[in-house]
Amino acid sequence: MRYQIITVGSELTLGLSVDTNAAFISKTLGKHGFTCVRHVSVPDKIDLIAVAISESLAQADGVIITGGLGPTIDDLTRDAVSRALGRELEYSERLGEIIEERYGNRAIPLPEITYRQAYLPKGAEAIIPTLGSAPGIIISEDEKFLFSLPGVPREMADMLEKNIVPWLETRFCRGVAHAVRVLRTTAKSEASLQESIEDLVRSLHGVDVGILAYPGEIQLQLFAKGADMNEAKNIVGDAATLLRERLGNIVYGYDDETLEEVTGKLLLKYGLSLAVAESCTGGLVGKKLTDIAGSSGYFSGGIIAYNNDAKKSLLNVSSQTLVRHGAVSAATALAMAFGVRDRFNADVGLSITGIAGPDGGTEEKPVGLVYVALSHQVTNYSNRFIFFGSRDTVRIKSANAALDMLRYYILDNFERTGGDAS
Repeated sequence: MRYQIITVGSELTLGLSVDTNAAFISKTLGKHGFTCVRHVSVPDKIDLIAVAISESLAQADGVIITGGLGPTIDDLTRDAVSRALGRELEYSERLGEIIEERYGNRAIPLPEITYRQAYLPKGAEAIIPTLGSAPGIIISEDEKFLFSLPGVPREMADMLEKNIVPWLETRFCRGVAHAVRVLRTTAKSEASLQESIEDLVRSLHGVDVGILAYPGEIQLQLFAKGADMNEAKNIVGDAATLLRERLGNIVYGYDDETLEEVTGKLLLKYGLSLAVAESCTGGLVGKKLTDIAGSSGYFSGGIIAYNNDAKKSLLNVSSQTLVRHGAVSAATALAMAFGVRDRFNADVGLSITGIAGPDGGTEEKPVGLVYVALSHQVTNYSNRFIFFGSRDTVRIKSANAALDMLRYYILDNFERTGGDAS
């Protein structure tokens, strides 16, 4: 099944907001074997929305629209659907009652314009919202479909997963099932990853493999079909196992696992506490770690030592080290890692110092130069990196490199030795 997405909102076309809805819809439905062939954003103009709807229905099996279902003057999607399909808007008593109940529970007056949300194109099915107040819309016409969902991301996602996915599976997935598996890696580049698996990928039957790059991470996405879900999962699972065996530890996780989650589990498994000293990343590693519930079980704390005075006073980095080697150096990174481990009395200290840009680089120390160091009771070492990209990209890559360095250290010194790194 091929479909198109229309995201409605002048804030999108003016660049005031980022369209995350289209990405979420494509990713969610892609896992079920449905293919999005076009994304388009249109402003809050009824004529443009109606034209986009007509074009999408002419080019694909269906269209999913987000946004423009609220009660205000710029919420025009209902009217545009009515115009594009030639279906008059009709008032739904049931939706009106639901809206009244919602406002009654809030003990606030019900604005008259709120009743606009109770109008549906003739013959449409309403999706009753469990979040928010805007109903969704389902229309089938000439073996094609139209779904209109709220623009608020969490409201859209709720309807997509609870209503739209089951609707589509009932009509388009009879006799076939789709399975997806994602291998998350810290490979250096897409090219190097492809070279290492190219022959293996060619030998896989019934599995499509895609390579997708993100800052500090490259994903292998595997897609397979089967007569039922068990068969599809077995096919894609066998392929994932073969690729994991080929790639080894550059595969850090599967599907929705994050690098910080996987690394945190290793720290917890071996009873290791961690402290982090950050300069150019400004606390990003600490944020990633504390995004994980339960991270207090292994993360002692962190220090953002951005200038030299902070490095000296908070991490005990000597003036001699800073003068002789500079703030961005292996020596300073090592001193920071040791200093933060000592300050927090942690098992492991991890540090990052670098030049995130866009300014501050020299010929000897260019923008993107980053040192990551690790300090443990039995070893202290650092790695040097050159990262390319924007300031944010360099920071993300640096944080991921630090977490990956820690992950490899634990795998090499605890996992292989059964927990004894001495």
